[in-house]
Amino acid sequence: MGNPRISVIIPVLNGAPFVEEMLLSLEQQTLRDFEVMVWDNGSTDGTLEILDRWLPSRLPGRVFRGMPLSLGLSLSRLVEEAPTELCARMDVDDICHPERFRLQIDFLQRHPEIALVGTDRDCIDMAGNPVNGASKLPYAATDVLHATLVGPRIWHPTVLFKRSAVLESGNYQDHSTPEEPYWSEDYDLWMRLQTRFLAATMPDRLLRYRVNPDGVTQKAMRERRAAFARRCVWERHGAAFTGLSSRSAMLLHDRTGNFALPSIWRIAQHFRRLDRVPAIKRMCLPSFLDAVEKLISKNDLAARCWFKSCRAVSQQGLQGASPSF
Repeated sequence: MGNPRISVIIPVLNGAPFVEEMLLSLEQQTLRDFEVMVWDNGSTDGTLEILDRWLPSRLPGRVFRGMPLSLGLSLSRLVEEAPTELCARMDVDDICHPERFRLQIDFLQRHPEIALVGTDRDCIDMAGNPVNGASKLPYAATDVLHATLVGPRIWHPTVLFKRSAVLESGNYQDHSTPEEPYWSEDYDLWMRLQTRFLAATMPDRLLRYRVNPDGVTQKAMRERRAAFARRCVWERHGAAFTGLSSRSAMLLHDRTGNFALPSIWRIAQHFRRLDRVPAIKRMCLPSFLDAVEKLISKNDLAARCWFKSCRAVSQQGLQGASPSF
């Protein structure tokens, strides 16, 4: 194989029960022009021995070992080491659809303005059986931008991104502390990336996502540490993402302001530089209304009246009209 077209970046820590099935799904890709890059974060369960049987003899790739890092920092190093412009994320316990890479590359070729594209997913349990994990995703770039106002709405292990865009956005980061060891590295990157570039999601279900009840994210969600980490992300990047002052961004996020309309209008204007949607039209887009409704205080009667008016206009299909406040 000549120079690979995609670097598949995979952080791992004790993934022996699943790593072979994951690698087999990569071997079955219809687009074979890729290199597998694995960063080992201290595995002791035989993961490295399995990887050594596959890489590079069966699949082109390499393993970085002896330098254990956090998830965010190991991803950062993998992006830095990647020799290609396109990088695909993968987790060691997930399974790719055979057409995943081909379809994602086709999408980016048709949409050169998009810097990152994810996909939808099917959920499986630890034994590989289908489980209900469906949730409504935003697909179009404008809808993804709006959804990011309230949380990470791109499935992290499904993404294919332009390395140059991620590096320009500051790469993956980890701002966890000994007191708060969980960090939402995906939301952190999505928010920074979308201050400069557009991201989208394909409706195709191109990944089988394993729901691990003992996994880091699931445990953090149960303990409500995930919500705290996402608030910390907003504290760092909310102002740049929304075009607001730091104080206004936090008042909106925490739903503690009494008059949110000026901030919402400012966000609608700020986003225009990315997707070129006029602010007055954005104010009646369903995805924008769905997002900002979650940011309006119950005591903010003016914003509540505005929301009701805009929702009525949206439902009438008059997205280009100005609502009566």
